[in-house]
Amino acid sequence: MRVAIVLGFLWLLCLVPALHAAELQAPAQNQTYTVCADAEPPPWAYWKRDAAGKKTKTITGSSVETVQAAFAMMGKAVQFDGDMPWKRCLMMVETGKVDFAMDGYYDDERAQRFDYSVHYNTLTPQVFFRADNPIVIASVADLKNFRGCGVLGASYAHYGLKPDELDLGTGYDSLVRKLNARRCDYFVEELEVVSAYRMIGIDYLSDPRIRHAPVPGARAPSKYLITGKNSRGAQLLPQLNEALTALIKSGEAAAIWKRHAGKLPYVP
Repeated sequence: MRVAIVLGFLWLLCLVPALHAAELQAPAQNQTYTVCADAEPPPWAYWKRDAAGKKTKTITGSSVETVQAAFAMMGKAVQFDGDMPWKRCLMMVETGKVDFAMDGYYDDERAQRFDYSVHYNTLTPQVFFRADNPIVIASVADLKNFRGCGVLGASYAHYGLKPDELDLGTGYDSLVRKLNARRCDYFVEELEVVSAYRMIGIDYLSDPRIRHAPVPGARAPSKYLITGKNSRGAQLLPQLNEALTALIKSGEAAAIWKRHAGKLPYVP
Protein backbone atom coordinates (compact mmCIF):
# COMPACT_ATOMS: atom_id res chain seq x y z
CA MET A 1 0.00 0.00 0.00
CA ARG A 2 2.75 2.43 0.92
CA VAL A 3 4.50 1.68 -2.38
CA ALA A 4 1.29 2.47 -4.28
CA ILE A 5 0.85 5.75 -2.40
CA VAL A 6 4.44 6.78 -3.13
CA LEU A 7 4.09 5.89 -6.81
CA GLY A 8 0.85 7.85 -7.01
CA PHE A 9 2.45 10.86 -5.41
CA LEU A 10 5.39 10.72 -7.84
CA TRP A 11 2.94 10.49 -10.76
CA LEU A 12 1.18 13.62 -9.55
CA LEU A 13 4.49 15.45 -9.28
CA CYS A 14 5.17 14.63 -12.94
CA LEU A 15 1.64 15.54 -14.02
CA VAL A 16 1.50 19.02 -12.47
CA PRO A 17 4.39 20.51 -14.52
CA ALA A 18 2.88 18.99 -17.67
CA LEU A 19 -0.50 20.56 -16.94
CA HIS A 20 1.17 23.87 -16.19
CA ALA A 21 3.07 23.74 -19.49
CA ALA A 22 -0.17 23.01 -21.34
CA GLU A 23 -1.81 26.04 -19.71
CA LEU A 24 1.06 28.22 -20.85
CA GLN A 25 0.87 26.89 -24.41
CA ALA A 26 -2.90 27.22 -24.82
CA PRO A 27 -3.05 31.05 -24.99
CA ALA A 28 -0.24 31.09 -27.58
CA GLN A 29 -2.20 28.71 -29.82
CA ASN A 30 -5.27 30.95 -29.68
CA GLN A 31 -3.38 34.21 -29.92
CA THR A 32 -4.30 36.58 -32.75
CA TYR A 33 -1.94 36.55 -35.75
CA THR A 34 -0.67 39.93 -36.94
CA VAL A 35 -0.24 41.14 -40.53
CA CYS A 36 1.40 44.38 -41.65
CA ALA A 37 1.00 46.14 -44.99
CA ASP A 38 1.76 49.48 -46.58
CA ALA A 39 -1.82 50.68 -47.16
CA GLU A 40 -2.77 52.65 -50.29
CA PRO A 41 -3.50 52.57 -53.05
CA PRO A 42 -6.58 50.39 -53.52
CA PRO A 43 -7.48 47.70 -54.34
CA TRP A 44 -5.14 45.51 -52.23
CA ALA A 45 -5.04 47.36 -48.90
CA TYR A 46 -6.44 50.80 -48.15
CA TRP A 47 -8.23 52.78 -45.47
CA LYS A 48 -12.00 52.86 -45.37
CA ARG A 49 -13.48 56.34 -45.59
CA ASP A 50 -16.45 57.80 -43.75
CA ALA A 51 -19.41 59.63 -45.29
CA ALA A 52 -17.35 62.84 -45.44
CA GLY A 53 -14.56 61.09 -47.35
CA LYS A 54 -12.12 61.10 -44.44
CA LYS A 55 -9.91 58.11 -43.71
CA THR A 56 -11.04 55.89 -40.85
CA LYS A 57 -8.79 53.59 -38.80
CA THR A 58 -10.17 50.48 -40.53
CA ILE A 59 -8.16 48.84 -43.29
CA THR A 60 -9.85 46.98 -46.14
CA GLY A 61 -9.05 45.82 -49.67
CA SER A 62 -8.88 42.69 -51.83
CA SER A 63 -5.78 41.29 -50.12
CA VAL A 64 -7.14 42.15 -46.66
CA GLU A 65 -10.45 40.38 -47.33
CA THR A 66 -8.72 37.38 -48.93
CA VAL A 67 -6.39 36.94 -45.96
CA GLN A 68 -9.29 37.44 -43.51
CA ALA A 69 -11.27 34.74 -45.32
CA ALA A 70 -8.30 32.35 -45.22
CA PHE A 71 -7.81 32.83 -41.48
CA ALA A 72 -11.55 32.43 -40.88
CA MET A 73 -11.43 29.08 -42.71
CA MET A 74 -8.68 28.01 -40.30
CA GLY A 75 -10.56 29.28 -37.26
CA LYS A 76 -7.78 31.77 -36.49
CA ALA A 77 -8.01 35.45 -35.58
CA VAL A 78 -6.01 38.00 -37.58
CA GLN A 79 -5.25 41.68 -37.02
CA PHE A 80 -3.92 44.15 -39.63
CA ASP A 81 -1.59 47.13 -39.35
CA GLY A 82 -1.71 49.17 -42.55
CA ASP A 83 0.04 52.23 -41.19
CA MET A 84 3.57 50.94 -41.66
CA PRO A 85 6.12 51.68 -44.42
CA TRP A 86 6.97 48.52 -46.33
CA LYS A 87 10.63 48.44 -45.30
CA ARG A 88 9.68 48.63 -41.61
CA CYS A 89 6.96 46.03 -42.13
CA LEU A 90 9.56 43.55 -43.41
CA MET A 91 11.90 44.35 -40.53
CA MET A 92 9.13 43.75 -37.97
CA VAL A 93 8.35 40.38 -39.54
CA GLU A 94 12.01 39.35 -39.69
CA THR A 95 12.47 40.17 -35.99
CA GLY A 96 9.30 38.30 -35.03
CA LYS A 97 7.36 41.34 -33.79
CA VAL A 98 4.75 40.83 -36.55
CA ASP A 99 3.73 37.45 -37.98
CA PHE A 100 3.21 38.25 -41.67
CA ALA A 101 3.93 40.95 -44.25
CA MET A 102 1.16 41.09 -46.85
CA ASP A 103 1.52 41.46 -50.63
CA GLY A 104 5.27 40.90 -50.81
CA TYR A 105 7.05 39.84 -54.00
CA TYR A 106 9.40 36.88 -54.17
CA ASP A 107 13.11 37.33 -54.70
CA ASP A 108 16.08 35.09 -53.91
CA GLU A 109 17.60 37.48 -51.36
CA ARG A 110 14.37 37.69 -49.38
CA ALA A 111 13.92 33.93 -49.54
CA GLN A 112 17.08 33.52 -47.45
CA ARG A 113 15.33 35.33 -44.58
CA PHE A 114 11.63 34.66 -45.11
CA ASP A 115 9.21 31.87 -45.95
CA TYR A 116 6.37 32.45 -48.41
CA SER A 117 2.75 31.42 -48.71
CA VAL A 118 1.29 30.39 -52.06
CA HIS A 119 0.67 33.44 -54.23
CA TYR A 120 -2.84 34.87 -54.57
CA ASN A 121 -2.45 37.66 -57.18
CA THR A 122 -0.17 38.11 -60.22
CA LEU A 123 0.59 41.46 -61.89
CA THR A 124 1.88 42.90 -65.19
CA PRO A 125 5.45 44.32 -65.43
CA GLN A 126 5.81 47.69 -67.19
CA VAL A 127 8.43 50.36 -67.80
CA PHE A 128 7.39 54.04 -67.58
CA PHE A 129 9.31 56.78 -69.39
CA ARG A 130 8.93 60.35 -70.64
CA ALA A 131 7.02 60.93 -73.86
CA ASP A 132 9.74 63.31 -75.06
CA ASN A 133 12.46 60.74 -74.35
CA PRO A 134 11.10 57.32 -75.37
CA ILE A 135 13.43 54.44 -74.56
CA VAL A 136 13.44 51.09 -76.33
CA ILE A 137 13.57 48.08 -74.02
CA ALA A 138 13.95 44.81 -75.92
CA SER A 139 14.88 42.79 -72.83
CA VAL A 140 15.42 43.27 -69.09
CA ALA A 141 19.16 43.65 -69.78
CA ASP A 142 18.45 46.90 -71.66
CA LEU A 143 17.22 48.55 -68.45
CA LYS A 144 20.81 48.72 -67.22
CA ASN A 145 21.66 51.01 -70.15
CA PHE A 146 19.49 53.79 -68.73
CA ARG A 147 19.04 55.60 -65.40
CA GLY A 148 16.19 54.10 -63.41
CA CYS A 149 14.25 55.19 -60.32
CA GLY A 150 12.60 53.04 -57.68
CA VAL A 151 10.94 52.97 -54.27
CA LEU A 152 12.77 52.18 -51.04
CA GLY A 153 12.11 48.66 -49.77
CA ALA A 154 10.56 47.42 -53.04
CA SER A 155 11.87 44.36 -54.89
CA TYR A 156 12.95 44.72 -58.51
CA ALA A 157 14.51 41.28 -58.93
CA HIS A 158 11.84 40.30 -61.47
CA TYR A 159 13.17 43.12 -63.68
CA GLY A 160 16.74 41.89 -63.24
CA LEU A 161 17.59 44.95 -61.12
CA LYS A 162 19.15 45.38 -57.70
CA PRO A 163 18.12 48.31 -55.46
CA ASP A 164 21.60 49.87 -55.66
CA GLU A 165 21.19 50.13 -59.44
CA LEU A 166 18.28 52.56 -59.02
CA ASP A 167 17.77 56.05 -57.61
CA LEU A 168 15.48 55.18 -54.70
CA GLY A 169 12.91 57.44 -53.08
CA THR A 170 9.74 57.27 -51.00
CA GLY A 171 6.40 56.74 -52.73
CA TYR A 172 5.15 56.90 -56.30
CA ASP A 173 4.91 60.67 -56.38
CA SER A 174 8.69 60.78 -56.06
CA LEU A 175 9.03 58.42 -59.05
CA VAL A 176 6.94 60.69 -61.26
CA ARG A 177 8.67 63.86 -60.04
CA LYS A 178 12.13 62.45 -60.67
CA LEU A 179 11.13 61.17 -64.08
CA ASN A 180 9.67 64.52 -65.17
CA ALA A 181 12.65 66.35 -63.68
CA ARG A 182 14.94 64.16 -65.85
CA ARG A 183 16.70 62.70 -62.83
CA CYS A 184 16.01 59.29 -64.31
CA ASP A 185 15.05 57.88 -67.70
CA TYR A 186 12.48 55.40 -66.43
CA PHE A 187 10.87 53.64 -63.52
CA VAL A 188 9.52 50.11 -63.54
CA GLU A 189 6.28 49.14 -61.86
CA GLU A 190 3.33 46.84 -62.40
CA LEU A 191 0.52 48.20 -64.54
CA GLU A 192 -2.17 47.28 -62.00
CA VAL A 193 -0.39 49.24 -59.24
CA VAL A 194 -0.15 52.45 -61.28
CA SER A 195 -3.70 52.01 -62.63
CA ALA A 196 -5.07 51.54 -59.12
CA TYR A 197 -4.11 55.08 -58.10
CA ARG A 198 -7.11 56.26 -60.13
CA MET A 199 -9.25 54.95 -57.29
CA ILE A 200 -7.89 57.65 -54.99
CA GLY A 201 -8.01 60.40 -57.61
CA ILE A 202 -4.43 60.19 -58.94
CA ASP A 203 -4.35 59.30 -62.64
CA TYR A 204 -0.71 58.78 -63.55
CA LEU A 205 -1.68 56.99 -66.78
CA SER A 206 -3.41 60.09 -68.14
CA ASP A 207 -0.32 62.28 -67.66
CA PRO A 208 0.58 63.31 -71.26
CA ARG A 209 4.26 63.49 -70.27
CA ILE A 210 4.47 59.79 -69.43
CA ARG A 211 4.32 56.67 -71.59
CA HIS A 212 4.62 53.00 -70.66
CA ALA A 213 5.37 49.67 -72.33
CA PRO A 214 5.90 45.98 -71.47
CA VAL A 215 9.33 44.75 -70.37
CA PRO A 216 10.23 41.65 -72.42
CA GLY A 217 11.80 39.03 -70.20
CA ALA A 218 10.54 40.45 -66.91
CA ARG A 219 8.91 37.84 -64.67
CA ALA A 220 5.32 38.68 -63.81
CA PRO A 221 5.47 39.18 -60.02
CA SER A 222 2.96 37.66 -57.64
CA LYS A 223 1.78 38.74 -54.21
CA TYR A 224 2.47 36.54 -51.19
CA LEU A 225 2.23 36.54 -47.43
CA ILE A 226 5.78 36.58 -46.06
CA THR A 227 6.82 35.30 -42.63
CA GLY A 228 10.08 34.86 -40.78
CA LYS A 229 11.86 31.53 -41.02
CA ASN A 230 11.23 29.19 -38.07
CA SER A 231 8.53 31.57 -36.80
CA ARG A 232 5.04 30.68 -35.61
CA GLY A 233 3.82 32.16 -38.90
CA ALA A 234 5.99 29.65 -40.79
CA GLN A 235 4.40 26.83 -38.77
CA LEU A 236 0.98 28.01 -39.95
CA LEU A 237 1.89 28.08 -43.66
CA PRO A 238 0.68 24.55 -44.59
CA GLN A 239 -2.82 25.35 -43.30
CA LEU A 240 -2.74 28.86 -44.71
CA ASN A 241 -1.73 27.60 -48.16
CA GLU A 242 -4.63 25.15 -48.19
CA ALA A 243 -7.06 27.92 -47.30
CA LEU A 244 -5.72 30.37 -49.91
CA THR A 245 -5.77 27.66 -52.60
CA ALA A 246 -9.38 26.82 -51.73
CA LEU A 247 -10.40 30.48 -52.01
CA ILE A 248 -8.81 30.74 -55.46
CA LYS A 249 -10.30 27.48 -56.76
CA SER A 250 -13.79 28.31 -55.50
CA GLY A 251 -13.79 31.71 -57.23
CA GLU A 252 -14.15 33.56 -53.93
CA ALA A 253 -10.75 35.26 -54.34
CA ALA A 254 -11.82 36.57 -57.77
CA ALA A 255 -15.14 37.80 -56.34
CA ILE A 256 -13.30 39.64 -53.56
CA TRP A 257 -10.97 41.21 -56.14
CA LYS A 258 -13.91 42.43 -58.25
CA ARG A 259 -15.53 44.14 -55.25
CA HIS A 260 -12.42 46.26 -54.75
CA ALA A 261 -10.78 46.44 -58.20
CA GLY A 262 -13.78 46.75 -60.48
CA LYS A 263 -12.84 46.09 -64.11
CA LEU A 264 -9.16 45.39 -63.46
CA PRO A 265 -8.68 41.71 -64.43
CA TYR A 266 -7.86 39.23 -61.70
CA VAL A 267 -4.95 36.84 -62.21
CA PRO A 268 -4.19 34.52 -59.27
